[in-house]
Amino acid sequence: MTDREAKHFYDSAAWKHKRLQILTRDHHECQDCRKRLTAAAVAGEILNGKDRMIRRAEEVHHIKELKEHPELALSDDNLVSLCISCHNLRHGRAPKKFKRKHKLASKERW
Repeated sequence: MTDREAKHFYDSAAWKHKRLQILTRDHHECQDCRKRLTAAAVAGEILNGKDRMIRRAEEVHHIKELKEHPELALSDDNLVSLCISCHNLRHGRAPKKFKRKHKLASKERW
């Protein structure tokens, strides 16, 4: 499947309907966050910060890539709800950390 075909698929009514169906199935909860919490509870580990919560799922991820397996594009078994950070991790995208710029004490520059 080409990039153009994939874009056409993601714009289709069938995908939009299936996406809502999968998010509803998973109660709009990130399944990777849920799995991390379950594994920590079984292992008796205590998680800190944002790792202690299940984030809201906003993405529906194809487990087997759409371009490589177009026949599984609308298969429930191949789709999972993920939050944006877990979706980026699955695709190997590093989360960006933003640093605040320090304000000058005065506008005068020497």
